[in-house]
Amino acid sequence: MSQSTGENLPSGPAIVTPKTESSQDAVEGQLNSTERALLADAILFASARPQVVLEVGTWLGGGSTLHILRALEKNGQGHLWGIEADKSIYERMLTNLRERAPEAMHRFTPLFGFSQQVIPRWIAEQPPGFKIDFAFLDGGNRPLEQITEFQLIDPHMPVGGQLMAHDAKLRKGKWLVPYLSRLDHWQVKLHDVSEEGLLHARKIAERPSTASRKAAAGVLFRLKWEPAELAAVLLPARLRGFILGLMPRKLSVRLSDGRR
Repeated sequence: MSQSTGENLPSGPAIVTPKTESSQDAVEGQLNSTERALLADAILFASARPQVVLEVGTWLGGGSTLHILRALEKNGQGHLWGIEADKSIYERMLTNLRERAPEAMHRFTPLFGFSQQVIPRWIAEQPPGFKIDFAFLDGGNRPLEQITEFQLIDPHMPVGGQLMAHDAKLRKGKWLVPYLSRLDHWQVKLHDVSEEGLLHARKIAERPSTASRKAAAGVLFRLKWEPAELAAVLLPARLRGFILGLMPRKLSVRLSDGRR
């Protein structure tokens, strides 16, 4: 089994750019127009139309959530479960989607809470043998969160299943890209279409080889020992904030978010 880092990942059909929304119809959300189109295309042109879709991090609903729902509605099948951990954001997201995409709300189930707690509970509630056909990860800012989310859902994703993740070039995703690239049961591509970066991966085998699993574990072990990440884990939040406040703005943003 050969490992792929994305060079051979099929580019797929031409990007279908979503229609321009008027200021009256727009919903605040993240992802630029190209990223939103890539996300929609992955669903619209999948070899098998996704039935079960999981999203971590809905924010206000106007970015990934809205475009996933519209793509599912256009396909005429599939359901999205969206996880959001911020209560105020969660409520505003629901209001926004109900107002702007009422025709697609029958395809949406919101889940409130932290992904590490919600995902196992949600999986346990599903029927035996269920599969997650498509997942989009865009939750918390700590890189270990995306790793944990991936490890929770990977056993339940079929060959041909797709995984996308935002902030692939920033701190949030800086562990998932090298980790996933070492696992030879996934084919990985990084869309360099924004400062944040968009990961797109497709599952090509049920499980990784022993060698690739060890290689991925080794990468993760080294990443966890980076000084900045050790500080993020070991230091109290107030102390971290105080230290970052003493630094020049550019440096503090680079350490906390990965932006240059």
